[in-house]
Amino acid sequence: MTTSMNRVTAEKRADKCCGYCFEKVEYIVDLRELPCSHIFCLQCLQADFEKNKILECHTCKKNHGDVEVEDLVKLGSIILSVEDDSESPPIYCDVCKDNEKLAITFCVDCEKKMCRRHEEYHDEYQNAFSRTQHKKISAEEYKKSPDRYTVRTCYKHNDEELQKACRNCHKTFCNSCNTDKKCISSAKTGGKNHEIEELPEYSKKLKIELSKLMNLLSAKISSVYELEQAAATDLGNVEDKVTAMNDKVDSVVAEQIETIKQRAEALKTMIHLYRIDNDTVATEYRSELTKTKGYIGQLWKTTHQLLTQRHDSDIVTQYRSTKEEITSAVNLQVGLCQFPTRKMLVKAVEHRDVEVQLREALPFYLDLIMKEKKENGHCTSISSIANTELLCGQDNALEILDSSTLKSKIKVSSTSVNGVAKHKQGYLALHWENEKNYIILYSPELVFMKLFGEFYRATDKYSQLSATKTQAIAMNPDEKLLNVYNTKGEFQFSTKLLECKRPWGVHSLPDGTVLVSDFVGGCVRKYRLAEGNQHSLWMCADLVAPVGLTTDAAGFIYVASFSAKRIYIISQQGKKMKELTHPELQEVKEIYDITVDNEVVSLACGVYGVLQFRMMYEALVR
Repeated sequence: MTTSMNRVTAEKRADKCCGYCFEKVEYIVDLRELPCSHIFCLQCLQADFEKNKILECHTCKKNHGDVEVEDLVKLGSIILSVEDDSESPPIYCDVCKDNEKLAITFCVDCEKKMCRRHEEYHDEYQNAFSRTQHKKISAEEYKKSPDRYTVRTCYKHNDEELQKACRNCHKTFCNSCNTDKKCISSAKTGGKNHEIEELPEYSKKLKIELSKLMNLLSAKISSVYELEQAAATDLGNVEDKVTAMNDKVDSVVAEQIETIKQRAEALKTMIHLYRIDNDTVATEYRSELTKTKGYIGQLWKTTHQLLTQRHDSDIVTQYRSTKEEITSAVNLQVGLCQFPTRKMLVKAVEHRDVEVQLREALPFYLDLIMKEKKENGHCTSISSIANTELLCGQDNALEILDSSTLKSKIKVSSTSVNGVAKHKQGYLALHWENEKNYIILYSPELVFMKLFGEFYRATDKYSQLSATKTQAIAMNPDEKLLNVYNTKGEFQFSTKLLECKRPWGVHSLPDGTVLVSDFVGGCVRKYRLAEGNQHSLWMCADLVAPVGLTTDAAGFIYVASFSAKRIYIISQQGKKMKELTHPELQEVKEIYDITVDNEVVSLACGVYGVLQFRMMYEALVR
């Protein structure tokens, strides 16, 4: 371990920051020192090296070509050694009466600050008469945390020192206090009796717990800082893209007549508006990040002072509120900056088009919102039925969930549910029992209304249901059939999917076309149906075990993979655009169905229950 770990002093931290991003070293988690003694973030050094292919000090411009970035001296996590550099007044001897003299020591047992002469008197008296040796500390140490060495007395018994604390209600007591009664905060403790422990020992345990929470807080500060850096980088990319778009427009204007120049100026105006939009969004986003970082940093410092400078009784009494505030800060959701999009098109003469376009943003990654495992349930189908509700089919129940909490609102026991869909009178559910599928219409309160349709099947697997305002379609994978019904439950026709090896999911679109996932064939097909036949419009291949599928408001198609633990995104033209996954999905054994509503993805994951993610976006330019 190098001695450079502790080189950064409080004086150095007060006027130093990273030479690239100007972040105060107080909040830099991975700080590195170049051979020229200048310090920078590891992240900034790596980014500069990848761009210029050379390690050069950004401050003194000295070339360090023979040094690897990873081998640079690591100064450690500065945030873990915050010190208070503010000036404090001198302390004087408590015994001197006529002439104030500076104290050099403090007796913890006597609670007296003493000069050198009175310290000698104190020690002589101790040696001669006292059976126990008093604890003494230097005046400088006392000066750092005077409150820590002040004896706290009981407000009921003024002469009694606080010696004990309750583990349930976090109250402090002296030896004369009656601790046989129930806790005062009986509502929070469940009416328990006091559980008494010695104050220093209990304070020591709470310090350990608060230290662990502070580590989480430090990690949160680091993640917020990284997001702030990412936002700055994104804004720089926008500037480069704006410059490129302007240059392209200028090159066309130079070759065209005055009409094209006027259109080009209009295009520049739109580009400028795009820049203004992004500047505004980025500024507000960075402002929010700065506020969040400041709040978290102040919370860290306050907690650090509580641990190092405050009395044990303060730690006990403030533990619960401090823990709740830290937990709230750690769980604070901070996402990427989402920039607005614009499309700009100017047509030049001779049928030559110049297009500068920000294409519709695709989800960049998944952010876990919550998960809910159903007791004794196997979730096989799911559908968004309202802005705040989900319809979930299980192997033994049909259930309406609150989409904000995934908690049950209405639940009815039933046979195995393969598929669910919304109907103008309520909800449709595809049940399986005794080698037969039944489509049942339920009221909004999940009360049985009528039998909608039925067909024979050997197993209860690989079947789904979809509905629109004009029809309902049920999948019969054994016979590779799509059974079509009108909204009254009257059978219309069935059509055979000869091209599919093992069809599974089905999703009806408002224009009358149908999407079908082929589990074994590894593809999604789009059909236009007619009585007795169907016409294949396109096929998207190279998918692993596709099952449930759905669409969002923009028309993008989302397909769940049964075993690949991912979500495929397909364009309206049948092109695979993106694959999304998440560490939480790696724990899931199987995924059956998917639904998307307002950028929130909900998945039916069998025995694992229901998972819910928020799709996070970034703007892309082409």
